[in-house]
Amino acid sequence: MKNKDKKSIIMKVGILAIGLLAIATTKASASNQSALSQSISDGAKGIDIVDAGGTTVASPTVSFGAATFSFNTQDTTGTLGVSAQRIRISNPTSTATWTASIAGSAPTALWTAGSLKYDFNDTAGYTDGADTDTYGGQLAVAPTGGTLAGVSGCATSNVSLGSNSAFVEGTTDSITIASGAAGATTYCRWDITNIGLTQKLPAGQTSGSYAINLVLSII
Repeated sequence: MKNKDKKSIIMKVGILAIGLLAIATTKASASNQSALSQSISDGAKGIDIVDAGGTTVASPTVSFGAATFSFNTQDTTGTLGVSAQRIRISNPTSTATWTASIAGSAPTALWTAGSLKYDFNDTAGYTDGADTDTYGGQLAVAPTGGTLAGVSGCATSNVSLGSNSAFVEGTTDSITIASGAAGATTYCRWDITNIGLTQKLPAGQTSGSYAINLVLSII
C-alpha cells in the first residue's frame, strides 16, 4: 500500500511539473499566443405552438364544442392554447417591446365546410352586415382570461395579455393577445394558455364540419 500511494503522488507531481512547464513555455514566446474572439448576435422574435415539452406542434388545431342545428342563433366556444398546444413567445433580442397578435388568414376568410360557409368577422355579429361577403358570424377572442407564464424562470413583469375583442372586417382584422412593454425582460420566452374563443353562429346554419385558418404573428 505504501508503494502504491507513493507512486500516485509521484505521478501527480509529474503532471503538475509538465503543466507548469507548458505554461512557462507559452509565456516565454509571444509568437505562440493566440487571441480568440466570438460574436453573438440577437436572434429574431418568434411565436409558435409547442407541446408541454417545448417541441413545435406540426399541425396545431383548436376544436370548438359541437353544435346542433338550430333555427335560432347560437354560440360555440373553444380554447386557444391548451397545455399540449400552448402559445410560446420568444424574444431573443435586447429590445424589450413586442406585440403578439392573431388574425384570419385574410380579412375575407370564411368558415367553410365544402360549399357551406359562415363568417368570422361580420360587423353585425350573427347576421350579415356591411362587409364584403353575404354571410353572418363573428369570432371573439378573450386573452384577459388566459394564463401567462415565463419559461425557464423568465419574469412576467411588464408583459401583459391583450384585451378581449371580436373580429370586424376592415376595422379589427387582428387582435393583440399579449405584449411586452418597456422594462420587460429581454432574451426571454413566455407561454400563454387558456385564451377563450367564442364564435357566433347564424340562425339556421346548415350542419357540417367547418374549418378556418387563423395566423399568429409577433412584431
